[in-house]
Amino acid sequence: MHFDTQTLTQLVERCFDLSMSGAVPAQARAEYLAQGKRLRAQLMRLLGARFAADSAEFHQASEALTETNAALERSAKDLESATLAVKRLGELAGYLDKALAVAGKVLS
Repeated sequence: MHFDTQTLTQLVERCFDLSMSGAVPAQARAEYLAQGKRLRAQLMRLLGARFAADSAEFHQASEALTETNAALERSAKDLESATLAVKRLGELAGYLDKALAVAGKVLS
């Protein structure tokens, strides 16, 4: 039986994407990069590997891959949402500046 290398490839790509995101703290970016490199090396080895279908290790690794990929996808979406919210805050501040510029009298 072959390992799900397509899902592992997606996971590696997500790691590298997050390692370059300025929205991720520097320490986490470094960890994403390190884990992405490690997983990429394992992916290369797994491409030619065959496993017994009833292997507990195979099933455990496959299950963990699916769960981890889903969790990383959710994290990336949460990060996108947070980045978008910050962008919207900046836009709001700009609109408020324009509104204040045309206001008759500002009370302080």
